[in-house]
Amino acid sequence: MEQPLTLLCLAHLNWDHVWQRPQQLMSRFAGYCRVMYVDPPDFATPGKRPVLEERQGMAGLRVIRPLFPRNLFNTPGHSYQELWLCLLPDVLAEVGTNTILWVFSPRADYLVAAALPEIRLAVYDCMDDLASFRDGTQDLYDRETHLLRLVDLLFTGGRSMYEARKHRHARAYCFPSGVDIGHYAQVMDPAMKEAPALAGISHPRLGYFGVLDERIDWDLIGAIAESRPEWQWVLVGPTAKVEPRELPAVPNIHYLGHQPYSALPSFLKGFDIATMPFALNQATKFISPTKTLEYLAGGKPVISSSVPDVVASYKDIVDIADGADAWIHRIEQTLAAPQQAQQARRDRATGILAQSTWDSIADRMWTLMEEELKQKSDTAARADEL
Repeated sequence: MEQPLTLLCLAHLNWDHVWQRPQQLMSRFAGYCRVMYVDPPDFATPGKRPVLEERQGMAGLRVIRPLFPRNLFNTPGHSYQELWLCLLPDVLAEVGTNTILWVFSPRADYLVAAALPEIRLAVYDCMDDLASFRDGTQDLYDRETHLLRLVDLLFTGGRSMYEARKHRHARAYCFPSGVDIGHYAQVMDPAMKEAPALAGISHPRLGYFGVLDERIDWDLIGAIAESRPEWQWVLVGPTAKVEPRELPAVPNIHYLGHQPYSALPSFLKGFDIATMPFALNQATKFISPTKTLEYLAGGKPVISSSVPDVVASYKDIVDIADGADAWIHRIEQTLAAPQQAQQARRDRATGILAQSTWDSIADRMWTLMEEELKQKSDTAARADEL
C-alpha cells in the first residue's frame, strides 16, 4: 500500500515565530497532503544523540523540533551539520518515501543532498536573499548554487530575487508573498477594537509590524521622531540581529514586542499610517515585504522607502519616500488627506489584493508540484519499459 503524500518542510524559522510566508504556505498545503514542519534545531540538556520533539501543530500539520545535546555540540564528529545528518534518517522515517522536500534556505543544501535518494521531489522557496544580509557570506552564495543543482523547482518570494536567479535554474517561478484578505479586513469592521497595548499611546500613530532587524532604517525613524515629537512610532515585532544601542530611544517610539498573528489586525486598527521604513542597503535589495498587502487589506495608507519590489509593484497605491525630509512631507500630506482621497486609494488596491491571496499562491504552487511529480513518474515508467 502506497504511503500518503507528505510535504516535509525543513524550515529556517520556528513555526511559532512571526507568522509569515512559511506558515502561510504550509498551513494551506495541509489541505492538499500531510505536512511535517521541522523547526531549526534547538540545543537541549545533555544527551547521547540528537532527538526529535513533537511541538504544537494544527490539523494536517505536525511540527517537529530537533534537539541537539549541548554536551556533544562541536566536539569531534559532532558539528552542527554532523548532528543534523545523524538525525535526518529519523526525520525521513517519519514521513516515508512518498515525500516532497521543501526548504527555504541555502544552508539546507547538504540536507537536501542527503535526502534526495529517499524522496520524490525537492523544492527551494527563496524567500530572502540571505547572502546579502549582515551575516551573509560568499559561502552562502556558493551553497545556494549547490542547492539549485539539487532541487527540481525554484520558487522566489519577489521579482528582484526571481530576476537574479531565473537563469540559474530551468524551472524557476516568481511567487511574491500574498495576503490573507479576510484576516486583515477585520480592521475595517467597526466591531473590532484596537489592541489594549495601544491605549496609552496618543495619535497620530505611525505603525509597523514585523521583525525589527538590520533592514529597518533606524536613523530615519530616530530623525523623524526627534523632528516631530507629537507623532508616535508604534513598532510591533521581535528584534533580531540588531544591538540595543542601534535602536533609537526617545519617548515617542514605542517597542511593543512580538505579538501573535491573530492580534495583528487589532494593532493595525490603531495605526493612522502604516509604514515600511526600510534602509536601502544590500539586505533590502531583494526583499518583497509581505506587510505591503497586509497593510492595504486593512485599508490603511502606506508609506515606504523605495525598495525596488515595492516601487515596481505598488507605486500607484503606496507612497514612496526616502530621507527624513521626504518622509515628513509624505506623512503630513497623508494625515491631511480627505476621506475621499483615502477611499480612492483603497479602491485602487482592491484588484491587486484579489490577485494576491495566499490561497491562490498555494494552489498555483501545488499545481506545479503535481506536474513535476507526474513528469518524474512518467519518466521512471518509460525507463522501466526499456
